[in-house]
Amino acid sequence: MKKTSQILFATVLSFIVISGVFAQTPTERRVIEVTGSAEMLVTPNEFTFKITLLERIEDKKKITIETQEANLKSELAKIGVDVTKDLTVFDLTSVYVSQKKTKDTLGSKDYRLKLKDLEQIGRLQEVADRLNISRLDLVEATHSELPRFRRETKIEATKAAKIKGEYMLGAIGERIGKAVFIKEIENDEDDGYQSNLRSVNLSSNSNMSVGDLQEPSNKLGFSKIKIRYEVLARFEIE
Repeated sequence: MKKTSQILFATVLSFIVISGVFAQTPTERRVIEVTGSAEMLVTPNEFTFKITLLERIEDKKKITIETQEANLKSELAKIGVDVTKDLTVFDLTSVYVSQKKTKDTLGSKDYRLKLKDLEQIGRLQEVADRLNISRLDLVEATHSELPRFRRETKIEATKAAKIKGEYMLGAIGERIGKAVFIKEIENDEDDGYQSNLRSVNLSSNSNMSVGDLQEPSNKLGFSKIKIRYEVLARFEIE
């Protein structure tokens, strides 16, 4: 009987100890959740143009794509463009394939031209007018070091989140601790290489020319690329 009582007592004691262990809950971590953002405006230094050549009839004579292409390459070379490197077919659908060999067959072909020299861009309009090019469009303006600028902007956004947490906690006599969570917030404003791009048509057949991009100083000016990032961060409260 005494042995049975001892076993019963030991069982009850074990139950009490186990219950006490499960009853202990970890202290809830105190955190502050803040957002931080940063912006950067970048002046583009690389420009992509779309050039459209259209066959036409002049004085009852067809001006072929081949003739116009040869003239275009010649004129671009004169203003310092490396046509073998910087002038390419825009895409596969732009390749002109003559369906007939009659003089009345008209076709078109699109080219991609990449420039980095603003002076060349200014003279490009003159080439377009001189050759009576059908269309000349600015389709992209970007910067060669855009990935680096993106990283720098994200870093500044993260720093901004921490600074915000510091002064908010400081207002109530608390101190910020280590970061426990950082997440980049999706941002529709930053679409990468064409963010805030002013797309213009520089066609010789339109009312807008490269002169419309000129600033009072007579230097070409383009809308800057806007890079913006926002992060969500949680920090421990010490």
